[in-house]
Formats: sequence, structure tokens, C-alpha cells
Amino acid sequence: MNNIIFITGASSDIGEALIKNLEEECIIVAHYNSNNKRLLELQKETTNKIFPIQADFSSQESIIDMLDKIESEIGIPNKIIHLAAPKFENLRFRDVDWNNFQNEINVSLGSITLILNRFLPKMASQKRGKIVTVLSSVVLGVPPKALSQYTTVKYALLGLMKALASEYADKKITINCVSPSMVETQFLSKINERIVELAAEAHPLKRIANVLDVIPAILMLLSEDSAYINGVNLPITGGSNF
Repeated sequence: MNNIIFITGASSDIGEALIKNLEEECIIVAHYNSNNKRLLELQKETTNKIFPIQADFSSQESIIDMLDKIESEIGIPNKIIHLAAPKFENLRFRDVDWNNFQNEINVSLGSITLILNRFLPKMASQKRGKIVTVLSSVVLGVPPKALSQYTTVKYALLGLMKALASEYADKKITINCVSPSMVETQFLSKINERIVELAAEAHPLKRIANVLDVIPAILMLLSEDSAYINGVNLPITGGSNF
């Protein structure tokens, strides 16, 4: 059977770094929303075949079209990494409306729910599979202020992963999460620079994380070395409280 790795949000900084650091022989299904330029460039930098595939995760129809294409043209993934999320934005609860919540729900939670609903039963029939979802340190303790919609959906994702880890544990499928603290990526483009500076100053290591602090944990959870690790949310915080 082919080793097919499906990455949502693959055009992100973490997605790009993950593709570059995947040493196992595999077919990479690389989801993107609007820009596949870097994914096309990465095809020249890796020996693994990359299939860029577009979908707007705010649209259920777009997600279903993507899933149909993956299944008919590539095959059933045996490893899925969920990175896709709207850009990080600080909004006090009084300034948040339901549309803010709905967008976060659709892009982060609804997408992976549809994806796993399609592929998990088929992975179970093959008796193999690994799922890794990137969450956030907001689910590890008291979260920062002005992140109500972001925090709510990250907790919902954690609940979904825990429930599925239990349900599929006897199918030789492992379902785990990683929760990094603030990571230096384009994801922070809507955050005030001073907030990022303050986070670095308050951190024990006097810096926020970079993508290469996160990638090794994801790779470990995708490897056979993690065969006995299931239902875990791994903190990647450099010793900070959140």
C-alpha cells in the first residue's frame, strides 16, 4: 500500500517546513486555499511527489470536492496532519460576533470533521493510520485575553481528537495533537508587533518558538516510534506556562 500523507494548510510556514523535513518515502497531498506557488517550488526540493490541491475550508462543497478528487485520483491517506486555521487575530469578546466564531469553526473544526468522517473508516479497514492536529498552548492553561473564538475552537478540536482516539484505538490508528506556544510564522501577521515582543520577553528562553521547534514532535507522532502513543496533546512551550 502507498504511504500517502495529507497535509491541510500545507502552504503555511509549518506546512512548508514539514514537507521539507519528511524523510520517509511518501506521496504528499498538500492542501492550500489561495496560493500554491511555494508548494510548486517545493516539488523541486524533495524526492517525494507532491500533489497540491485547492479547497476553501469555509465552504463544505469545496471540501467535499477536494475529498472526492483525493480519493479518486490519489488514494486514501494513511497519515493526516491538520494545520489549516484562519489567521490569528486578537478580538475582545465584546467586539466578536457570531460570524467570527462561525468562520473559525468552519475552517478549523468543520474541515477536519468532514475529512476524518470520509477517511477514518477507510483507514480503519486498512488497520493503519496516524492523525496529528496542531492546536495551541491556549488549551494548556489560562489562555491569553481577547482570543475567545480561537480558544473555543481549539478546545473543540481537542475534544474531537480525544473522542476519535478512543473510538479508533483498536483499529491501529493513533490520533494525537501538539500544542505549541506562539510560533514565529505569517500566522501572526494580524497581531500587534508589541504583543509578540512582550511574549518573547516573558518567555523563559526570551524568544517565541520557530517552526523547527514544532516539526520534530509532528514527525515523531507520524513515525512508527509513536505506535504506543494515542490520545495525547503534546505541549511545545519551551517551559512557559502558556
